[in-house]
Amino acid sequence: MENFELTAAEAEVAMSADLLLLKNRVMEKVVELMGAIHRGLGETQAHHAFAFEPEWLRQSAKISKGEQYRQLPWVMLDFPRYFSGKDVFAFRTMFWWGHYFVSTLHLAGKVKERFLDTIADNQSVLAGNGFQVYLGDDPWEHDFEGGNYKPIGNISLADWRLVTDRHDFLKIAKPYSLAQWGEVKDEVVAAYAALLALLDNKG
Repeated sequence: MENFELTAAEAEVAMSADLLLLKNRVMEKVVELMGAIHRGLGETQAHHAFAFEPEWLRQSAKISKGEQYRQLPWVMLDFPRYFSGKDVFAFRTMFWWGHYFVSTLHLAGKVKERFLDTIADNQSVLAGNGFQVYLGDDPWEHDFEGGNYKPIGNISLADWRLVTDRHDFLKIAKPYSLAQWGEVKDEVVAAYAALLALLDNKG
């Protein structure tokens, strides 16, 4: 039997424009914040000093947004964003409504192979900076729910090499509470700089 009657809570939302207007303003401010993060990433000394391959920076930064990541709104900044077949070098910063911000270094294919030994040898540096590693099988999952990620500091040295070798991609990420709204730009830029320094063997 069809049930399209609204609950009291649903009716209250449906009859109020204020909620959606506030939501729209929040999303606009998140997009502005992502623009500021993009500028911060590009201005950091670590970005200018890093030995990027030219093609890794050929694509300009991209800010995307949607309404249905796990049924909730989201905004994502990709910078740098190199996606070419199986090869990936990307740093993604995501806002997920009601949950958190997250910054993720995504390496895949030949790019991952290039940096694999450096990453494997610097578990303690990554752990000390509060990074987590993705354990799932789908590289396009972005959330920390369901055991998708594990703090690198909680992984044994032996298991760390198994984790980094497991797939042709590797994702290293760090979440930030929405309560850190005013600090998230600096936090993301610092995480990016730390990761580039590590990949450049300066970590």
